[in-house]
Amino acid sequence: MAAAISAQEAPEAVTSQPAAGPEVATGVHANLSLYVGDLDPSVDESQLLDLFGQVGQVVSIRVCRDQTRRSSLGYAYVNYANAQDGSYYDAV
Repeated sequence: MAAAISAQEAPEAVTSQPAAGPEVATGVHANLSLYVGDLDPSVDESQLLDLFGQVGQVVSIRVCRDQTRRSSLGYAYVNYANAQDGSYYDAV
């Protein structure tokens, strides 16, 4: 059974970048896509949702996996509905 991730054990490499799309062009807040690196191979989407959902509304989470073996590649993308929610990690 995979261990739960606490706020103190959060992944080390977290950066944010606004997702490209029509929201950017119209001036409305864009979605925010966070790259989350240095993940333990046992970390899954539900654990990331529990952790990152504490900051704001998460739209989607994708743990990147090897296409053949389906094993984690050690990084993920977390997408927030509001760019201001995800930008919290720029200050951490």
